[in-house]
Amino acid sequence: MENLGIKILVLMLLGVILYREIIRSAALHSAQPASIKSKASFINLLIVGSVVTLFVYAGMQITFIETRDLRPYLPKHLNEVVTPFDKGIIELNGMVIKTNLAKKGELLSLATRLTQGCNGDDGCEAQKLFDYVTHIPYKTDYTSRNALDVVRSNWGDCDDKSNLFASLLNEKGIDYRFVYVRHHVFVVVHVNDTSEIPFLNARLRINGKDYYYAETTATGARIGEFNGQFPFSFEGIYDIKNNEAVDKKDVSFRMG
Repeated sequence: MENLGIKILVLMLLGVILYREIIRSAALHSAQPASIKSKASFINLLIVGSVVTLFVYAGMQITFIETRDLRPYLPKHLNEVVTPFDKGIIELNGMVIKTNLAKKGELLSLATRLTQGCNGDDGCEAQKLFDYVTHIPYKTDYTSRNALDVVRSNWGDCDDKSNLFASLLNEKGIDYRFVYVRHHVFVVVHVNDTSEIPFLNARLRINGKDYYYAETTATGARIGEFNGQFPFSFEGIYDIKNNEAVDKKDVSFRMG
């Protein structure tokens, strides 16, 4: 939203300059030689063209987005006005989606405390972080809330809890992807040590690596448990770290 405010301020300033030039041009038309009037008209043309171009550009970038898990049902007056340049905004297969992860380091102490005793075992660490997130009470709202707010309030819906889980994984350097389906979002996570993964597990094979299902809204769940979402229902998969969509052609689904 900060970027949008700056854009609006710039446009307001240009509008003031435009108004000033119009007044000046009117005065010149009444008293100055033709050559000066022609020059003033050309300058006005450039200014008007620039302002119009900027307005069109800003208008094309302003997008109304809605919370992911209740997207079709969100009342129109609760939409958020953002641009794709605002922090945490991603574009995925024609959708504009707001993510809200914590900054690196903001949850480091929590992630460190939760993973004590894992001794660097990424499977153990991922499950400990997942346990913490899944036991946070589920409560839905109409915004994508920041991971820190979810910790402080001790409640969240699917996008809130996915934001928190992803933020904790970031602190431990564990790889993951966001998976978007209609009305819902969940995380798939890659771990090297799979001893904590259930024998009958669900995972996505992406670029030669296995990413195990992690449904943050399922209290007491284990990483790898299937949440009923098959790839044909996916609206998209996103790699937040590299800020790019995953090509679904490169994704395969496996069970067990």
